[in-house]
Amino acid sequence: MQKALTDKTIEAFKPLDKRYEVHDLRCPGMSLRVEKSGRKTFYARFRYGVEQKRMKLGVYPRLSLATAREKANDLLRQVDEGVDPTKRRRVANMRVDAVCRQFITLHAQARNRSWREAERILEREFITPYGQRDIRDIKRFDVLEVMDAAIERGSSYQANRILSHVRKFFNWCVERGIVDVSPIIGLKAPTKEQSRDRVLSDDEVARLLRACENEMYPFRYFIPLLLATAQRRGELTQMRWSEIDFEEKRWVIPASRAKNGNPNAVPLSDFTLGILSTMPRYADCDLVFTTTRDTPLSGFTKMRKRLSERSNTSGWRLHDLRRTAASGMARATVAPHVIEKVLNHVSGTISGVAAIYNRYGYDAEKADALEKWGEKLSGLAGQK
Repeated sequence: MQKALTDKTIEAFKPLDKRYEVHDLRCPGMSLRVEKSGRKTFYARFRYGVEQKRMKLGVYPRLSLATAREKANDLLRQVDEGVDPTKRRRVANMRVDAVCRQFITLHAQARNRSWREAERILEREFITPYGQRDIRDIKRFDVLEVMDAAIERGSSYQANRILSHVRKFFNWCVERGIVDVSPIIGLKAPTKEQSRDRVLSDDEVARLLRACENEMYPFRYFIPLLLATAQRRGELTQMRWSEIDFEEKRWVIPASRAKNGNPNAVPLSDFTLGILSTMPRYADCDLVFTTTRDTPLSGFTKMRKRLSERSNTSGWRLHDLRRTAASGMARATVAPHVIEKVLNHVSGTISGVAAIYNRYGYDAEKADALEKWGEKLSGLAGQK
């Protein structure tokens, strides 16, 4: 039997005199087996060489339909890459720190453009307290302890991030045969997140820009450029001098660093170029924002706290500056689809079929939008 599986259809399947299978039309290679007892189990089927093989994915509803499809697709990708996922692999070193680093190298780096964030969270929140322990000895309460600590220090959203990355890590360990079952199956995010809508007022932006004038290098340049370019913090943090064309007034963010995987040509306004032209530059160092010459800038939490106190502003995060820039361009009558192009969004006004056929880059419109916004920032920076 073949059917496009949904939670509703799965719940409707009733046990018969003998077990039967339903093949998922939305995930070829995955099936649901319904036992006489009523137990419902997901399986992945694939051909490796001349052999037809099957792997158990998990029991419904402990394993959700969405997660089952993710696991099935991951197994099938391994087969496509010439790996037999039925061969259980153990690592020689079963310590948490060693296994976590293997996860980053073999899985996160290859499939997640923001893998450095995963590495940072696992290093600080998981490896630091449990790095020397055997991965097979980590229990549910160990992960809960880390999440509870984040909530106690006021980082409730961070607790959600910790759970997300640790869950991916343990799912990978199960697939590799490092552990037999994830200790956090069914563990829910501790905090319900709400989308932010914080936009800094003109007066707050003016005070923040003035506060940056007394900030240490290179932070004094970072906030104004974050506002002026409207790009993501991680993209600006790793900005290279070699990516900037001063004559063409353009900064090209390569696809390898852009969050959505699309290269982004960012026009540079006169306000932005004025900042870049005054910035010191290390010899034989391509990074624009660095204090070590080897690694990008860090320490943003302390910087934000200092600037909040000096500018008498509160309740904002670095990403709110991107939203502030978008709102500022909108107030300057910049069209929504142009703002989306500046932000390098792949969804919004031009998405779906429209995005497939509309390949115009809106470079001139982007340049005009950022120039208008730069003039606004220049005026705010000059306010006394």
